Amino acid sequence: MVATIGALARSTGIEIVSLPVKASTTITRGLGVEADANGFAILGTTAGIMSRGLYIAVETVDNSTGSDGDKTVRLASGNTYVYAEAGAGINFGHTVKLADDSTCVQSATAPDTKILGRYIAHENEDINPTDAVDGDVIIVRLGF
Repeated sequence: MVATIGALARSTGIEIVSLPVKASTTITRGLGVEADANGFAILGTTAGIMSRGLYIAVETVDNSTGSDGDKTVRLASGNTYVYAEAGAGINFGHTVKLADDSTCVQSATAPDTKILGRYIAHENEDINPTDAVDGDVIIVRLGF
């Protein structure tokens, strides 16, 4: 299997939620998603409300010509292992946060804002996982 962002990295313990998509918004598979103040899915940006959860999209949904809630998007949440895109270098085992471009970057210090989960490894790295670099497809364990 070739790792693809947005694909599930394990077949057990999967938690998927659906959120209505904000008007004039396209959610792209594999990128970070959060909810705005009204509960509509938006790409991970500084406009989201972290207390409503942070997710990785498992599908692409185009609501660019629709109104609020015309479409819904399925999102990985909870303790799910999912492939995501590294937006910068990430050391193995470190927590990752949602960057403003909806990719995953290493969390500088705890507590940090927009903590998404923990960088587990690259695909097929059961022994001696390596650090990630910008653009890598990585496995992130969502939540804590």
